[in-house]
Amino acid sequence: IWSKGFSTLTRRKVRAAQKNGVVIERDTTGKFASVFHHLYMLSIDRWAEQANEPLPLARLRARSRDPLAKFESIAKTLGDACHIWVATIDGVPAASTIVLQFGNANYSRNAMDKELAGRSGANDLILNMAIQEACEAGCRYFHLGESGSSSGLDEFKSRFGAVGVPYAEY
Repeated sequence: IWSKGFSTLTRRKVRAAQKNGVVIERDTTGKFASVFHHLYMLSIDRWAEQANEPLPLARLRARSRDPLAKFESIAKTLGDACHIWVATIDGVPAASTIVLQFGNANYSRNAMDKELAGRSGANDLILNMAIQEACEAGCRYFHLGESGSSSGLDEFKSRFGAVGVPYAEY
């Protein structure tokens, strides 16, 4: 997967993140749920700005639909099947990902402090490590989730060898 699935750019970003001291930790107890949620709320602000959505409305919807208690409950209920990954730069959380892994892996959510994570390769390194762990656990599939109409998200996922699969939603 590393040599044939990942793009040259992705491999370069992973190596740069490792070289530049991006530290990755994974937890299955839920202790990183609050770190993820903090980064998620920062992402909500960024996404609202990109969509020209009023910030108070985006924050209200996010707090209602995705409160911290939701992520804590998922982690508690799923236990070892809920992997919350955190990338830190100089000890400060820069990016976080939730992967649900039982039989196969599902890249459920990702969030970051874009100013801090920026071009650090933190997201590339987290996803690389999550995919590597899933392979070692015998997972045959690593579902990267929907990209919707986001060409940037689609491009990011394709750098990891992802292939779009059209499906009907009812």
